[in-house]
Amino acid sequence: MPINIPLLKEQTPQTVLKMINLEASQLSLPDSRELMLGALGAYGVLQVIAQAFNHSLIGSLIYGVLSAGFLYGATYGLLRVLKEDAKFQRTATALAIMGGLAALAYTILHLIFAIALPPPMPTEKLLRFLLFPILIWMAFMYAFLFRHVSLRPVPAFVVAALFVLVVEVILSPICK
Repeated sequence: MPINIPLLKEQTPQTVLKMINLEASQLSLPDSRELMLGALGAYGVLQVIAQAFNHSLIGSLIYGVLSAGFLYGATYGLLRVLKEDAKFQRTATALAIMGGLAALAYTILHLIFAIALPPPMPTEKLLRFLLFPILIWMAFMYAFLFRHVSLRPVPAFVVAALFVLVVEVILSPICK
């Protein structure tokens, strides 16, 4: 018997599920400023929660705001250079949703392993090892999304990898 979840019958959640499976692009999302701002806000909050395990409260708040700001600003700048301004809201929304899902996955992994492995165990090293596939998934997902704003595959992957590197590798240690 199928489970009927009313929220999943709407266009946006269905599109997000299709984007996760690489079956739809961000161009299938509604072109809504409110959705973009909500997605960026959720992205920032999920990043704050994910970083709260390793950072101070102020550091994780700064990280959440800066990572959401970078995502917004870098996406705007890239699409401005590509002369694809019309795709900005949908692309920023999709990037924020996918980045938020990655932060949520990291938070869930952290909670599972923090409970399963008590403090004397190397929980943090294991989580960094498990974070790597999430970062790779983010890079490929971002590349998939950038591919739909008229970037060729290699430049799309390079830009996506730079996004992930700046947010996860450069910005994270700065905001401790």
